[in-house]
Amino acid sequence: MKSLLLLSSVVLGLTFSGCSSSEPGPERVIVTGNVTFDGKPVSQGEIWFIPAAGREAPQAGAIIKEGQYRVENKGGVPIGACQVKITADRPKEDVKIVADGGPEEIPTTQYLPARFNDKTELTVEIESSSEPVTKDFDLKS
Repeated sequence: MKSLLLLSSVVLGLTFSGCSSSEPGPERVIVTGNVTFDGKPVSQGEIWFIPAAGREAPQAGAIIKEGQYRVENKGGVPIGACQVKITADRPKEDVKIVADGGPEEIPTTQYLPARFNDKTELTVEIESSSEPVTKDFDLKS
């Protein structure tokens, strides 16, 4: 009798706690590519794919290293129209690094124009694919 009561409690608990099957999230695809600025690879930065206005989907992003990126976390970028935000950092020019007593982290500065990040003008359409999709960005100053 105790085991039947316990089983009933568990079933009721699962029913009311929302553990029933839920709808799957948006279809995603792995996106890779290269990012250059004035013909040179972006040495370090970030790239974000943000669903275009009116789309209900999560944003996805990755680190850019030596001009290359790969967005694969949680299955990649949701398919459809996206705005693209790209940031790139480099050491601040006015910081002098000394052997002893220097900063633990080298301060960096964002050097890409705002039209590629805070006020991005970049858009892209992510297509459905069973293979990774390549999206390169050749940015000009």
